[in-house]
Amino acid sequence: MFITGGYETVVIADNMIGFCMAQKKVQDVFVFYQRLTSEDASCQGGSLLVAVLAKELGLDCNLYPTDFDPEKAAIGDTLCYAGKHIVPRGAKSFIPGVDRVALSYFKERW
Repeated sequence: MFITGGYETVVIADNMIGFCMAQKKVQDVFVFYQRLTSEDASCQGGSLLVAVLAKELGLDCNLYPTDFDPEKAAIGDTLCYAGKHIVPRGAKSFIPGVDRVALSYFKERW
């Protein structure tokens, strides 16, 4: 959607987002939301980190709607990639599918 709208679109891995923002390699931040309340947005897991980093580093963070609903999506083994375990068997994880992000982090809702 952004590419067809003429926006340069670059995907950044989760662990590089803060570095790229601090290095001024990011101009605009968009977080996708599924639902809104008067206080927060229901966003995909990891969105709170992105919104906090953007605000702390002086970048505008914007909300953009999406149809994806992680609460209804079928979630498989989150400790596997391409069918192979990426951590030792028996390791536990905390991987939330949804973040509730306060609306105060966002400049604009599209």
